[in-house]
Order: sequence, then structure tokens, then C-alpha cells
Amino acid sequence: MTREQEFLDRWEAEKKIYFAWGRLVSQEIQSRLTDIVAPQQPEYFLRIPAVPRIKESQKLIEKAFYRNKDYTNPYDDITDKVGTRFVVLLGSEIRKVEQVLTSVEHWQHSKDRDFEEEQKGNPLKFDYAAVHYVVRPAVDFEYEDLLIPAGTPCEVQIKTILQHAYSELTHDTIYKPQIAATPIMQRDAAKAMALLEATNDYFEKVAKDVEVALSSVRHMTTDLSSVYRDALGIDPKPSVLEGLLLAAYEKTVGADYRSELDSLLAEKPFIAERIKDHIKRHNPIFNQPAVLLVYLSVWKSPRKAKTAWPLTQAEMEPLLNDLGESIH
Repeated sequence: MTREQEFLDRWEAEKKIYFAWGRLVSQEIQSRLTDIVAPQQPEYFLRIPAVPRIKESQKLIEKAFYRNKDYTNPYDDITDKVGTRFVVLLGSEIRKVEQVLTSVEHWQHSKDRDFEEEQKGNPLKFDYAAVHYVVRPAVDFEYEDLLIPAGTPCEVQIKTILQHAYSELTHDTIYKPQIAATPIMQRDAAKAMALLEATNDYFEKVAKDVEVALSSVRHMTTDLSSVYRDALGIDPKPSVLEGLLLAAYEKTVGADYRSELDSLLAEKPFIAERIKDHIKRHNPIFNQPAVLLVYLSVWKSPRKAKTAWPLTQAEMEPLLNDLGESIH
């Protein structure tokens, strides 16, 4: 039996194990991101679904035996037989994924590439940039009716969507063995990476400016969420409607809105039940913590509240009726 056939036989026998391990790594990191990126959902924080991929058999054989790699034990030394990637918008968001990955107690992890460290070592070079880890289970365990042996590697790439676009282009063109990359091609690729780095810097600045602009609004949503949770006994589900309601009503209530809400809910405790009833009818307006501001505004001045309402009159009618008011 040739060394290639022996390699392939083992790979065919263990492929399912590696794929299962890749799925678990993808799911575990995405699940743990929930608290880190809240109130944003992980599926929106990640710009591309984190789906594991296993290496094609032919590519494995080429990497193991035909690329002048100095492997002592090719099968065990190749750590990207299965891999998954987490693609985010900003370079600063890479660290959030790293924070999750390195916090999993039952994994062992090692960092294979760190673009920031590479840039420090060679600040004048513009090249592929991303963070690569290899994660391995610390002990044998069962998953999806398969035994995952301790030490089974899975490569995890963490990159921005700009870095991902660059790697997709260069991986499939410039760095393919059958293509002789000319100096012009390499120069253009370096210029593209320099531009992407500059673009990310501008993205980061815009994101910080937006964060500053939204800080007071987010504080109010957090505050209202606490009141909502205490009054209804359920969690709110803020969406784009939350922003619309806050923009319309944050200035119609005073700085003392928190104590005024406490008074309103104490005087009219039925409001909490009315909101629950509307939620049962699948009305998303009542999942927003800012709906409490609308009730407060109606309570204080129905006329001003109706003027400020940002949606259709029909959509405000149920809320007004709860307080004995109408749209006309």
C-alpha cells in the first residue's frame, strides 16, 4: 500500500469525526457570542455564516506529500483538515471572537497567525491579514454519536469582511501553484491590502462616531428594558422599531421619566397585561421597551403623543385605547 493510499484510507475513516468537531466548534463559538455582542444577534454580528469545511482528499494529498512540506507525520501535522471561519465587519470585532474562543474551558487552543503581530514585525509590508487559531478537545468525548479524540485539530480563521474578500481573491488567483505571480500582480495585491487597511481604519472611526451618537439612546433602551422586565416579567425584544419610538418620544418626556413611569405603572397596573395581550397577537411594537415611553407620553399629553407618533394612525390606535383615548 502506498503512503498516499494509507493516508486516504485513514482520512475516509475519520472524515465524519473531523466534520462533527468542526460543527461543534462553529456552534459553540457562535452560541457564546450571544452575551458578548448583545443586543445584536450573533447571526447579524457575523457577516458570513460560520460553516465548517473539510479539505478535499486530493488537496490533502498534495499538501501532505507534494509541496515540500517538512512533515514528520503528515496526517497528524496537518491541522486544517477541517476549518471554520468567523467573518466580522471591523478589525476591532476580531477580538470579541478571540475572547470567546479562548474562554472555552474544554478546548486547547494555539494561535497560528496574528496579523497585528505580523504588522509590528514588518510594518512596511502589506499582505494577507487575519487571525488563525487551532483548537483541540482536551479529552475524548462523544458528539453526534461519534467519538471525538482528544487533540483533534480544527483551524479557526477570524477576519474582517474586507480581509475575507482579499483572501478569496488572492487564494484563488495569485497564490495558486499553476499561476506564476508576476511582480505587478504581487504589487497590485499589496496595494489592495494597503487600501483595505485604510478602509478599515475609516470604518472604525465611523463606528466610534456612531457609538458616541447612540450612547444616550442605548442608555435609555437599557434603562427602559429594566422597567419593562420588572413590570411584565418578560424580556423585551428591541428591533428597528425601538429606534423609531425612541427618536419620536425621548424628547417628549422629561429627564425624570423613570420615576414618572413608576407612577404610571403603579396607577395603571393593567398596562403590563395589555402589553402582554398585544404581544400574543404578534404585534412587534409592544416588544419594544420604548413602548413604555409612548404610554407615558399619552398619559401626560395625548395630543403631543399623537403628533409625535412615527407610524400609521391605525398602529397607534390599540395603544391609545388602552388608556381610554382614540386617534381622533
